[in-house]
Amino acid sequence: MDEEAVAATVTRYWDELWTRRDLDVIDELFAEEYVRHSSAGTKVFRRDELKKEVRAAWRLLHDAATTVDDQVVDGDRVWTRATTAGVNLDTGAPSLLTWLVVHRLENGRLVESWNATLPGVDWR
Repeated sequence: MDEEAVAATVTRYWDELWTRRDLDVIDELFAEEYVRHSSAGTKVFRRDELKKEVRAAWRLLHDAATTVDDQVVDGDRVWTRATTAGVNLDTGAPSLLTWLVVHRLENGRLVESWNATLPGVDWR
């Protein structure tokens, strides 16, 4: 898979999953087992589990909009800095989240990511 195709897959991840909120794209973009490393630890998801996790994240933020601020492709990895802004449904307060994510792909699918999320940080 060339770097252009790798970048296009990750762009679909941000656009279709986080902007358009299309859960079906998980079946197209992710391997059946996906490993996510984050401050909460390392977790392996099957696609159905990942859908539940994403749904829960969507419930927390209302009217959320995610923008990709920077993106770099290096072989099978894509480094992304993104910003999500919305309203926290628990508090009603505006919410801002900056993402630093490295996705790794195999055979055209997302197989692993390293995620750092920074609540309240605006690096746009």
